[in-house]
Amino acid sequence: MKAIVVAHHGDVDGLEMRDVETPQPKGRQVLVRVHACGVCRRDILVRKSPSRPGLANPLILGHEIAGTVEAVGIDARGFKVGDRVVSTQREYVCGCCNMCRTDREALCADHRFLGQEAMGGNAEFVNVMDDNLARLPANISFEAGSIVGCPVGTSYNAVIDTGAVRPGESVLLTGMGGLGIHAVQIARTCGAFVIAATRSPDKVKALEELGADKVVVATDGRFARGVREATGGRGVDVAIDTVGSAVFHEIRRSVTLGGRIVLVGEVTGQLIEMDMAMIYRRALTIRSATSTSRRQLEAALKLVENGSIKPMVERTMPLADTAIAHRMVEDNAVTGRIVLVP
Repeated sequence: MKAIVVAHHGDVDGLEMRDVETPQPKGRQVLVRVHACGVCRRDILVRKSPSRPGLANPLILGHEIAGTVEAVGIDARGFKVGDRVVSTQREYVCGCCNMCRTDREALCADHRFLGQEAMGGNAEFVNVMDDNLARLPANISFEAGSIVGCPVGTSYNAVIDTGAVRPGESVLLTGMGGLGIHAVQIARTCGAFVIAATRSPDKVKALEELGADKVVVATDGRFARGVREATGGRGVDVAIDTVGSAVFHEIRRSVTLGGRIVLVGEVTGQLIEMDMAMIYRRALTIRSATSTSRRQLEAALKLVENGSIKPMVERTMPLADTAIAHRMVEDNAVTGRIVLVP
C-alpha cells in the first residue's frame, strides 16, 4: 500500500511517500480502508520531535480516520466488511483498567496512539482495535467524519463532560483553530452565552455564524478586559482554552469567582509563574480535557448527524501533498481542518 512515512524527524522534507506492506488484522483488530484522514497539530509535533523509543516503525502519522472496513480479525466484534467507520485517536486501549472503566480511555497506561505508538491513517489502510471504532452515519461524509474523533470529540469532552457547561452560563473559548471553532458550536448547543477570543478580525463573521454571541478581537492577545466588558464586569463561568500557557493569565482574569478553567491544548510549551492565592481565594477550578473516549465520539457523531454541529473541513488534499498540508498547519494558514484523501 501507499503511505506517507516519517523518514526522519524535523522538517517536512522528512515525509516520504513509500510502498509499505499492507497490515493484516489479528485478534480484535479491524483493517480500515482509509477514505479520509485529518491533519492535526499533534501530527506536526510528532514529526518535528526527536525520535524516541516506542514509536511505530515505520512511523505513519494520522489519528483522525474515517473509512470502510476491509477485513476483520478473528476475534473482532461489532463490525463487518463494508461498514463505514470512524476512529478515536487510539489504536488500542486495554479496556479493563480503572481509566478505561471510568470513561477515561485516553489515560489508559497501555494505550497506543494512532500515528505514534501505532501506525496511523496517512496510508491506504490502517489497523484499529474494534473498541476504538464507531459507526459513521450515512449522512456524514468521510471527510467530515474523519475529524469528529479529534477536534469535535475533544471539544465535546471539554465543554460538556469536563467543563459541565449548563444553560444560561457564560463560556469563553480561546484559540479559534480546529478545536476552538467546534467548541463554539458545542457551547451554543448547551444554551450558554458564548464568547470567542481571537487575534484575527477576519474571523469575526464566521465565528458569529457558528454561534458566538460575542467575539473579542485582541490582536495583542490581551482579551480579558473585553471578556469582562461582555459579561458586565462579572467574568465568565467557564473558560475553554485551546492555546495554553501563552494566554493562561488572561484566562484567569476572564473568569468569575468560582469559575471553571478547562485546558485543552498547549501551543508554546512555555513555563508560567502563578500566585496560588489567586486561584484558591477565588475558588477557581482548573481541569484538563485530553482526547476522546468512544462514548464521547458516538455522542459527537449524533450531534453532527442531527445537524447541531458542522465539522469544519477547510479543504481536502491528496495524500501526496501531506508535506504541503503540514506546512500550512504550521503557518496557521487554515482555520478548519485539512483532510488528506488517499
